[in-house]
Amino acid sequence: MPFFDELFPEHISRDASGGPRFFTSKAYAAAGQRITNREAAYPLHEWTIAQPVRSREDFEELRAFFYVVGGDADAFRFQDPSDFEGDRGNTSLTLIEGNVYQLNRTYAFGSRVFVRPIFKPVPGVVVWRNRAGAWTQASAVVDVATGRAAISDHASGDTYAWSGEFHVPVAFKDPAAVWRFLGGPEMFTEWTGIELEEVRL
Repeated sequence: MPFFDELFPEHISRDASGGPRFFTSKAYAAAGQRITNREAAYPLHEWTIAQPVRSREDFEELRAFFYVVGGDADAFRFQDPSDFEGDRGNTSLTLIEGNVYQLNRTYAFGSRVFVRPIFKPVPGVVVWRNRAGAWTQASAVVDVATGRAAISDHASGDTYAWSGEFHVPVAFKDPAAVWRFLGGPEMFTEWTGIELEEVRL
């Protein structure tokens, strides 16, 4: 789908609630055991913004954004207020081919690690190299449109991490907007229940 490379208004996204939705099928055996199957390797994230009353200027910004992306037609950048930063302790890079690596955000608990590819990093990401136990900044070119990094001077045994901020590619879930004019001297308007969903590009 088309991608509008702009960030959904950050002062509005701070009010978002939501998170990852995994795709799992479930069945039950005759003896009652639950059998599960992961239908997709990665979840898709969803958010709802219970839009409070805002100034006329804030609402106009939100309304204009909805128009320029064509409702649910085009995807755009969204900053998850609870998870938008990576550092050397919670990131990794996965080799794609040659000297090109994919940025990941990692989530570790006990003996398990979940690796989440990051496709929309923010300019300014720094790639770090661990060589023989010592961290140094790597020479890398990060594509902020794909989350891929071209790394120079790789040596056998090198591992990588990165630090910086990232966004999530999302789209409006509904093609229609429902806003309500409240009036008053400030010309308040509200739009409750804005729904956003992550998209794979």
